[in-house]
Amino acid sequence: MNNLKRINVGVVTSTYARSDDDCQVPWMRELISQMKDHQCDIRVMAPSFRGLGSHSIDGVPVHRFRYAPKSIEALTHDEGAPNKIRSLFFQLLVLPYILMGAISVLWWCVRYKVQVLHVHWPFPHGVYALLPKYLMGVKVVAMSHGAELAIARRSRPVHHVLSWLLKSADVRCANSSHTASEVRRVSGCDDSIITPYGATVRNKSEDQQPLEKPLLLFCGRLVQRKGIDVLLNALPEVLGEMDVDVVITGEGDRKKEWKELSESLGLSSVVKFPGFVSDEELSRLYATCSIYVHPAIYDDNGDTEGLGVVLIEALSNKKPVIASNVGGIPDVIHNEKTGLLVEEKNQQALAEAILRILHNPELGDELGQAGYRHVKEFFDWKRIADATYQIYSDLATVSEAEENTYLKA
Repeated sequence: MNNLKRINVGVVTSTYARSDDDCQVPWMRELISQMKDHQCDIRVMAPSFRGLGSHSIDGVPVHRFRYAPKSIEALTHDEGAPNKIRSLFFQLLVLPYILMGAISVLWWCVRYKVQVLHVHWPFPHGVYALLPKYLMGVKVVAMSHGAELAIARRSRPVHHVLSWLLKSADVRCANSSHTASEVRRVSGCDDSIITPYGATVRNKSEDQQPLEKPLLLFCGRLVQRKGIDVLLNALPEVLGEMDVDVVITGEGDRKKEWKELSESLGLSSVVKFPGFVSDEELSRLYATCSIYVHPAIYDDNGDTEGLGVVLIEALSNKKPVIASNVGGIPDVIHNEKTGLLVEEKNQQALAEAILRILHNPELGDELGQAGYRHVKEFFDWKRIADATYQIYSDLATVSEAEENTYLKA
């Protein structure tokens, strides 16, 4: 790697852990933690949540910008802004969110001499990078995850703005090959670097005793694109052949609806909705589950899984995974090799895949082992951190060369 001085990096995001035990975007937190072994100093800029001030997480400074009175400052975090802005109330917060964020990021870049801005979700956060880029020469990495591209699909104005912001970035990154193809569709740029995530939950599979009944597990936000209703509707057929338990962790705007669906299907004694769980409990669930099931769909807004870090976590525990063949999921689940892929919204196909593994545990073991090897090779945190640092290093080298050219002129 280049023998550069330490690089000042600013990470801009809509969501970041609000305390040490907050489970928000754990993959981003883990990546930043992994970067401590590299020649860069990283700070995070994120919006406040109900008046939350600046603080530190894992020794990393987290700067919070205010954009509304404390009582209503909740556009981001938990369910996520794309789901919240369907409400007129939250739509009214978008303008101050963008304005105050842009001012705060510019001030932040000046104060801490930021050289590289790593901007997650370039719509709208790419706007924050414009003044630092054109006034200060800060290099910009635009990291796409999928939600912003889904918004662009249904809004021509957003499509045009996002296209411009992506073209303005010095480097474009995507969390999967699917997201990279969407970046190309929106911007015409075919040079996205795929930088995925790794697992963030510790593997405890060797510490656990098997359960009496098979356990099906799902983890994630309970929002429409997760497709939990497909899983619930598939369960009666599964239960007709085998007794199972089901745990669906997480919170979201569909939780109440899906709990009611579960009750109407007579599944209350089978399906549990424990809400958010601790990392310790999540590790135990991954370790003891029989199958991890991820029935993701394209939602009404055209959004779906950009990658699916929970799939990586399940495979890290050598568990068989059944998931929908949508979005970035095929980067993780290679059908019949590292897991089983089924057609989205097809409850019959989902039930058949679940029963296939339950009746053939040897197949489940083979898929889990193959998936584990795949994850260790392609979703290793050291590899991801090294690739990310190389992006920063290359940009800092270019910036240094440009500065030297300017001084000589």
